[in-house]
Amino acid sequence: MTYIEKIQINKSNKLAGLYPTTKLIVVLVYSFSTLIIDSIRLTSADLPLLLIPWFLLIPLLCGLSGELKKCIKALKTVFYLSLIIFLVQTFIVPGGEVLWQYGFLKIHQIGLSTGVSLSMMIMNIAGIFVWLFQTTSNKEIAAALDDSGMNYKVAYVFISTLQMIEILGKNSQTIMNAQKARGVETEGNVIVRAKAFFPSLVPLILGAVIGSEERVLTLEARGFSIQGNKTHLFKLKNILPPK
Repeated sequence: MTYIEKIQINKSNKLAGLYPTTKLIVVLVYSFSTLIIDSIRLTSADLPLLLIPWFLLIPLLCGLSGELKKCIKALKTVFYLSLIIFLVQTFIVPGGEVLWQYGFLKIHQIGLSTGVSLSMMIMNIAGIFVWLFQTTSNKEIAAALDDSGMNYKVAYVFISTLQMIEILGKNSQTIMNAQKARGVETEGNVIVRAKAFFPSLVPLILGAVIGSEERVLTLEARGFSIQGNKTHLFKLKNILPPK
């Protein structure tokens, strides 16, 4: 097997192997449909309850794509964020009829409606993007952007931003593991974690700056700024048979 063959991405799953632009269309249609479903309110409390069963399409898509475990792991973070927003909106936003009260805690109709709407909107829209990025690699997105005619510099900025998030996460974990190996306590309550985290920001930022300089030198060595047609070793494959 040649090097060019090794770097290609071969997917047997037809849904995961869809062309990135096709997946983006699915994301846009799903997001637009979510906005429409949010406008449909049920019960006397004016709640967008249809967003709850609508969200079930996300784990279904992930399961059919063969990436259910990865998607669930990413969706946990989205769920916790949505839960916080739901609680804040429900108990803080006043207006309308008081649906429930216990001491100083009150749930107003508008607060509950807003909480359900915002939290489920985040779950649905963020969830479909989770499916997109869990089934599509950065190389595929970059190749699709280049094939669409987008300026290669703009495409690189977009992809490098996605890569930087992943790199910073890995570097942060490496630094925390090094701190733990030196005997620094990194687990416990919020204060203990904060004491261990903030000192790690300096090497994390310095590492990001040094890494940026290395990437610039690598790009120049590969002729990134030279005008003309570019040679691409990685080619997108459409696993669906031609008509």
